[in-house]
Amino acid sequence: MNVREDLAALWPLFALRVRTPRLELVTPDNRDLLNLARAARDIQPVEEPRYQKAFLYEPSPTMERLLLQHHWRALAHWRPTSWDLHLAIRIDGVAVGLQNLWATDFATVRCVETGSWITRSHQAQGYGTEARAAALEFTFAHLQAVEACSSFIDGNAASERVSHKLGYFYNGRRSFSRDGMRIVEHTMLLEASDWAAHRLPGVSVEGATPDCLELFGAPVDQAAQ
Repeated sequence: MNVREDLAALWPLFALRVRTPRLELVTPDNRDLLNLARAARDIQPVEEPRYQKAFLYEPSPTMERLLLQHHWRALAHWRPTSWDLHLAIRIDGVAVGLQNLWATDFATVRCVETGSWITRSHQAQGYGTEARAAALEFTFAHLQAVEACSSFIDGNAASERVSHKLGYFYNGRRSFSRDGMRIVEHTMLLEASDWAAHRLPGVSVEGATPDCLELFGAPVDQAAQ
């Protein structure tokens, strides 16, 4: 057994792997984290509005350190009642972005929220849509969620397009202050029936074992095989 397999025996998230025809989503290992810390320096031009988490815009090396801490904190605080899954987006074996899924009281609410980023050199090629579709395959087919939520900041047309392609509909908005400016955030919702009509073909999920699903508070008796 290699180190990842040894870890997976104790922490099943390390065995989780979602593949599409062009990419895969995996729980990051140390090599992935290093690549992500480097890739996050180049998400979008500095003159554009800040769409991602605030720490991703900090100067180096603060940003890289905060990215690592953010991932380690998610693992350390994991509970079936409150979890935040970080999945490295690998293209040709190299992590170039991050796909997140998180939920609170999933066993009761059965709703997952998603967010993601990908480096500029891999944007506008459909990878963001493919990564979200892969995450939704795990969300609906294995966690058996009834709905998934997403959001985008006013002006983030790329995120809005991804949600539309995958069948989300508008579900509300809110306003808040950031850097002395008024920011409008739009929320979108995808129900299980609408996901089925927009399901991406060719997605496979490995490692969604009963031991893994229990970590999410998901039902395991009828989980997809």
